[in-house]
Amino acid sequence: MKLSFTFTALAAVASAFPAIDTSNEAAFLKAAKLAARTVKILEAEDAQAAKAAQNVRRSSLPLPQDALGISRAETNCGPTIPCPAFDAEDQYVSIEGEHAYAAPAEDEIRGPCPGLNAAANHGYLPRSGVASIEETVRGMNKLYNMGIDLAAALAAYAIVIDGDLLGGTWSIGGPQQSDPLVPILGNGQGLSYSHNSYEGDSSIGRLDAFTNNGDAHSLSIEKFEAVYAVGGNDTSENGFDQRYTIDKFRSRFEEVQQHSIDTNPYYFTGAFSTVVVVPAAYNFVINFMSNHSEEHPSGYLDGYNFKQFFGVTGTPGSFKWQRGQERIPENWYKRPTISPYNLADVFVDVGIGYLAYPNTLKIGGNTGKVNSFTGVNVEDLTSGVLNAKNLFEGDNFACFAFVLLQQGIPHFLKGPLEDINNATSFLAPFLEPLLGKLTCPELGKFDQSLFNSFPGHKYSPTGPATNY
Repeated sequence: MKLSFTFTALAAVASAFPAIDTSNEAAFLKAAKLAARTVKILEAEDAQAAKAAQNVRRSSLPLPQDALGISRAETNCGPTIPCPAFDAEDQYVSIEGEHAYAAPAEDEIRGPCPGLNAAANHGYLPRSGVASIEETVRGMNKLYNMGIDLAAALAAYAIVIDGDLLGGTWSIGGPQQSDPLVPILGNGQGLSYSHNSYEGDSSIGRLDAFTNNGDAHSLSIEKFEAVYAVGGNDTSENGFDQRYTIDKFRSRFEEVQQHSIDTNPYYFTGAFSTVVVVPAAYNFVINFMSNHSEEHPSGYLDGYNFKQFFGVTGTPGSFKWQRGQERIPENWYKRPTISPYNLADVFVDVGIGYLAYPNTLKIGGNTGKVNSFTGVNVEDLTSGVLNAKNLFEGDNFACFAFVLLQQGIPHFLKGPLEDINNATSFLAPFLEPLLGKLTCPELGKFDQSLFNSFPGHKYSPTGPATNY
């Protein structure tokens, strides 16, 4: 990934929604300026650190000889711009005043993502649980230092797939309340009922939808117990000695996938959500929920912070989930402004995970019985253009993922062709900052018929008009 991408992305995404006045958003401009300065400092003053960072930056180039080593060496700051120093003023996150915690009211929506629930409970996203792109970008950048391009793309995709395209809003949980006289052009079900379009099997903390009567948004204490245990043996109430890394979560992802194959006859992975979003969600926990300090400028995630963000209380063996009570911990400091986590970082991180743990790159699913997983070759899906060997060369993986995303839209949107075309056109500007920088082979149209034998590909539960 080119270092210049950061600046191009900031400018391009900002222009895509002019309602944001970037001249009044000092943090946006500061991110671009300080990112350049940080890279120069690293290259000038610490050649070894710069070389290590560069090794991680390359998304592919032929396959790394030690992908597992790269994964194990990656910090909690992500794969591109390091977090070289701690700045308390810059990284402090307020949970007072307008951002004081408040449990959601009866008519306020919460959903499957603990990071989004915590943001809404503290007013960094609308407490209603329904947000516009502008509100998403401002809130996610201010709270987590999520890159503008990433926040905008995720929000735009949610609006197109599971939100209200006409109103320009999306729900972090169940269906939005809408004017019955104004139709919702998306399916309007929200993230809680976005199976295979946004939410997918093998979640870090939620059960597969089919095995839980369509509910993939409620936390599974059993799953949380298992992922909590990968951080160490601290069984105290606080869990301060637990430590989580992105590599530990990647290895856990492999275990969860196998559990889905063993227990879910409708297990499926082959959509953008399951190939990119699901493993990215594991990475997001590390990159956005880690606390930063003078001692740990690249961040650390301990049991205390993990439980707070996931709304869990108690000790191992007696954990309890407080539904909708996800919180930002006290004395918690986000990643520095100079090190935003951008859209490009998502694909680099997911790619590193697949290279380090190649068994996790699964395309296919169970065929109606447990342990009946049948794979689909990338080569067959792409008419021979890509294969297991060249998928991670150059920009091929990102290109592959974007085609999965774009060609999945007609499958998930049920409506007139004109509405589907409008949805695709709405999303395009938010993908362009990264797509415009990729060198992609001519992939053409994927052979989606290869997924027809997997019942999980067609499984799409809908939800009640509930706030969770």
